Amino acid sequence: MNIEAEIRDLKRRIAALEADVPPGSGTSARRRARTRRRHTIPAHNCTRQEDPPADTLRAPARGDDLRAQIRFLQAEVNDDLSALNVEIGGFRRQANDHFASAHHTARAHHDSLQRALTGLTHLLERLLTRLDA
Repeated sequence: MNIEAEIRDLKRRIAALEADVPPGSGTSARRRARTRRRHTIPAHNCTRQEDPPADTLRAPARGDDLRAQIRFLQAEVNDDLSALNVEIGGFRRQANDHFASAHHTARAHHDSLQRALTGLTHLLERLLTRLDA
């Protein structure tokens, strides 16, 4: 799933910042471009995540910059996870509504068939009693 890939990428970038390794050394530019192209999740209340600014990917000169960048990236991950939870909740509600509608339709169809079968049973009994008489 694309969101999981983005989360893994953010975690890798956080780990790279913590280890003071320049990000991008573990993945090729072609792979990153392919991941960006595949990011096509249709969501009416979410926007596509843009590439992070170049200054968030630079190697920090001081420890304070590093901590600030880590906090920034952690906040981004938290925001993404919050948005994902909202989307999952919306999907659950929508799926529940569809299930309830399908259940109601199936139940109504079942009841209709049951009534028709009962009517046919009564008709068959009447015909058999006329035949016996």
